[in-house]
Amino acid sequence: DVLHSFAVPSLGLKLDAVPGRLNQTSFIAERTGTFYGQCSEICGVWHGFMPISVEVVSDQYFLCFLDSQF
Repeated sequence: DVLHSFAVPSLGLKLDAVPGRLNQTSFIAERTGTFYGQCSEICGVWHGFMPISVEVVSDQYFLCFLDSQF
């Protein structure tokens, strides 16, 4: 319904989200942890500064997670 512009500054990410379009990005994280950002544009009522979190885990942890899903 509205455009969003998500940003996670500590990871150097900023990505526009357009309704009806698939969008993706990739990055190489140098450490694990939870990184926080927010919607960096006032997109509409109750949309401004919407919180975003990205959890970065090790390759081994991610593979164990995938194994547990099947």
